[in-house]
Amino acid sequence: MAEKIPAWFRSAASCYVAPETTRIVHERVTKSENSLKELMNARFAALDAKIDGAEKRLDARIDSVEKRLDSLEKRLDLVQRVALLEAKVREIETKR
Repeated sequence: MAEKIPAWFRSAASCYVAPETTRIVHERVTKSENSLKELMNARFAALDAKIDGAEKRLDARIDSVEKRLDSLEKRLDLVQRVALLEAKVREIETKR
C-alpha cells in the first residue's frame, strides 16, 4: 500500500499534515494534563483538610488524656500519703 502512495503526496503529508496533527495532539494532551492537575490539586486540598481536622481532634483528645493523667497522678500521690499515714497509725497503735 505504501508503494502506491506518490512521493509528492508523502512529502505534502509530512510538510502540512504532520505538524498540524502534532499541534492538535499537543493541545489535547496539554488540556488533559491541566484538567488532571486541577483535579488532583482539589483532591489533595480536600485530603489536607481532612487530615487537619483529624489532627485537631487528636490533639484535643491527647490534651484531655494528659489532663486526666495529671489528675490521676495527683490522686495517686494523695493515696500514697494516706497509706503511709495509715501505716504509721497502725505502728503507733501496736506500740501501745
